[in-house]
Amino acid sequence: MKHNKYLLLLLWVVIGLTACESNDSTTPPPSDNEQQPTIEGSIFYVLEGYENASTGFNTLKPEGLNDPMYIQESQLTGSAYAFAPTEAVRLDELTTVPANDDAAWATSATITEGKCYWVRHTASVLYTYLKLRIAYIDGNNVGVEYIVDSTAERDPDAENTNANQPVSGKLFVTDFSMPHLNPEYIYVEHTVTYNDAEILNYAFEWVDSKKHTAWVAFSFDAKTAQKNVNRTNEWNLDPQLPGMSPEESNHKNDGFDKAHICASDDRAYSEAANAQTFYYSNLSPQMTSFNGGYWVTFEKLIQNWARSGDYDKMYVTKGGTVNRLLTDFTGEIPAADGEPPHTDENGLTIHGLACPQYYFIAVLAQKDNNYQAIGFWVEHKEYAQYSNSNQAPLSITRDHAVSIDQLETETGLDFFCNLPDYIENEVESNDSYTGWDFGN
Repeated sequence: MKHNKYLLLLLWVVIGLTACESNDSTTPPPSDNEQQPTIEGSIFYVLEGYENASTGFNTLKPEGLNDPMYIQESQLTGSAYAFAPTEAVRLDELTTVPANDDAAWATSATITEGKCYWVRHTASVLYTYLKLRIAYIDGNNVGVEYIVDSTAERDPDAENTNANQPVSGKLFVTDFSMPHLNPEYIYVEHTVTYNDAEILNYAFEWVDSKKHTAWVAFSFDAKTAQKNVNRTNEWNLDPQLPGMSPEESNHKNDGFDKAHICASDDRAYSEAANAQTFYYSNLSPQMTSFNGGYWVTFEKLIQNWARSGDYDKMYVTKGGTVNRLLTDFTGEIPAADGEPPHTDENGLTIHGLACPQYYFIAVLAQKDNNYQAIGFWVEHKEYAQYSNSNQAPLSITRDHAVSIDQLETETGLDFFCNLPDYIENEVESNDSYTGWDFGN
């Protein structure tokens, strides 16, 4: 019997550690609490923090899910999880998932030895259901047994009341990166052929009265996030804006940099894609310290996220505020042309280009079935302490982070309108930025 007891204990530890290797839990169950699985294929895991979270704290990320469960004030909880208590004492007794109404689910679970719960994980488009049992409590450690049971779409018939309607000849108007179109503006798509497929390079809406875009939208994925080419530096008229595209003379001796909206380094996967970023329609007059010293840091942050491998796809909308221009301004730091920046009472440069008072970025990141969004709102002004050779650190970006809801209020734009409404409403209202790496 003694040998069988130790053999059972060793088998329990091996099963639990092998199945949960990615969770880094190495605490074995106590010798006087040997546990038998109560359903075939279940996983055992040990959580710390029941009696004193400060003496040890770890989290459980069930297989296939990115969000953690943990112990808080003697309760099992997690921001993406809900719990439904049962009277069962074994996981194989749980047969029917509770209905998805608020009455059936709670945001935390009481840790009671032998108690079994249904657990629901909520992603942007998918529910994942688990069966979970509190196997034992041993001081600061809580052993749990769990198994992933099933998945279900959150709302397969979800409404989308503000989606863009199809536009003849435009293939990408319903892409998630697109804001809601304004019929008073000119909608343009620039595409490239890459790996024998036509893909969206970037799109924008043109405000001809301001000689400026209302916004520029594009996305990063495994192809378009690649860095394969250098800057082409070949400035050109936009072939899709005949007679309307600004040209080099519109940017001469005005005291501003020719600043990209869709940055050159945003589209470095092919030479043809990069060349399109040098259309004059994609440019905005920016103060030199802002362009090369401050705004560039936000561009680098987004590019870092896109190339980190943390996301499957990232949708980006960038721009300057054509509804809020920088009026009656004279700066002190000259641009490369030797002139100080200057705008008139209407917020126009000496050659009639709109000069935005603010610049913005809206980001929607997708990983599996999860979406998260963040906005940035940055005042266009001189940042004398920064320059091309002394760029602002990534840490400054955190101070400019806003929710998409707030960014919509500031800009008057409706971002990510092609998402189903329940996803759009959820991600755009989120003003918690803990899930983003600001490089601090």
